[in-house]
Amino acid sequence: MKLTVIHPAIYVIYYLLLVILAFLFNDPYYLISFLICISVLIAMQGISHEFKNVIQFFIPMSILIIILNPLASKVGTTQIYIMGSYSITLEALVYGILMSLSLLIILLVFVSYNRSVSYQEMLYLFSKRFPHISMIIVMALRFIPLLSYRLSEVNKIFKFNQEHDQQQNGESRIERIKKTSQMLAVVVSWSLEESMLTAKSMKARGYGIKERTSYLSYEFRKIDYLLILFIIITTVISLAGLAHGYGRIEIYPTLNFNASENILNLYYLSFLILLMPLIYLELREKLIWHHKD
Repeated sequence: MKLTVIHPAIYVIYYLLLVILAFLFNDPYYLISFLICISVLIAMQGISHEFKNVIQFFIPMSILIIILNPLASKVGTTQIYIMGSYSITLEALVYGILMSLSLLIILLVFVSYNRSVSYQEMLYLFSKRFPHISMIIVMALRFIPLLSYRLSEVNKIFKFNQEHDQQQNGESRIERIKKTSQMLAVVVSWSLEESMLTAKSMKARGYGIKERTSYLSYEFRKIDYLLILFIIITTVISLAGLAHGYGRIEIYPTLNFNASENILNLYYLSFLILLMPLIYLELREKLIWHHKD
């Protein structure tokens, strides 16, 4: 139960802003600070399991990005010789690292967003004006965790059968690959079948014919206006710093990065404060619950 009720529109705007900032800022100090804050928020929200899943998925993908970007791009002036005359550029390597870091931040922002905004709140915000688009968005956000859950359920059955088969005779790697493909086929067919049933049920109930009503009801309160004002002020200051070169470094054609100029300023402090409101709210609620206990 949330003690501090925030209008879901504030959450949507704030998380959308975080995604945009993850694209705009590429300074290592800004990105690392961003990553630390969003990781702390996820830990306080109690979704560390989702954090581990994202990290397990992201590590091989980030390694691939870091390796392929210098191989595909030869832009840059600082040469790093690997073998003989073959070389890559420092700028392309740094760009790959920063790009993978930004991607990780965006993935974690969506993980935190799924915890903060429920599907009912998403429908409450968008279904009146955009019933079909809102349903597509909700289904897309729900698809990955639902598919993961179904995969784990099917995997339990396949593991049981696999252990029984291994007691009878040894199983080759090709047979294990075949069983994995069968398991994925079961999960996909299960999801497609349920989606068809859901679509028929929605059509039978007349979804989208008239304006959708909701049992949820939100009104903008004082805390919502204060939070909007806080976000606007800190965002304007951060973007003003970005316009003056704070928070973004030059990578091409030559890497240009000065730590003291990019971190010791008001703009960086404002950027950090912008990342703090949800952490503050989560910490406040934990302290209140702890005090009640």
